[in-house]
Amino acid sequence: MDAQSAREETIRAYQMHAGVLLGYAHRLTRDEALAQDAVQETFLRFFLALMQGEGIQNARAWLYRVAHNYVCQTLRSATVRTAVSLEDAGEDRLRDERSMPGADRAADWFDAARQLLAPREWQCVQLRAEGFDYTEIATRLEIRPGTVGSLLHRASEKLGIPLRKKERPA
Repeated sequence: MDAQSAREETIRAYQMHAGVLLGYAHRLTRDEALAQDAVQETFLRFFLALMQGEGIQNARAWLYRVAHNYVCQTLRSATVRTAVSLEDAGEDRLRDERSMPGADRAADWFDAARQLLAPREWQCVQLRAEGFDYTEIATRLEIRPGTVGSLLHRASEKLGIPLRKKERPA
């Protein structure tokens, strides 16, 4: 595709999808600047993909996937973690989300938590929430129980949720 055609297609896609894509990125990040960066980067990548001859059949799905991946990558990057502490970026926001009623808020909280956690940490949190103990989680994920404990501990620190210790019988 030539530059002019790629430019025109990018402008059309921007006019059709930029608003909802910005809303989606903002729900993921709760940070207006980062959401705007994600949308800008997404449309830049869209233009470059068209210039390289990539056949994009479903522009909307492609844009959402790229924006989602960009946000995930950015939130997990070492640069963001050192520039903004996880406590400032996530703990207060997640605590506020948990205190608000409504299914949309719960879904947003789960999405935000999923973005803050590494994939293994998220898997451990999900299995623990389903009632599995450390040994059962370790068996399912094919890792050691000690690793499960470490992953859950890191996840609880990132999310600002204290681990509940089981009471031992007296």
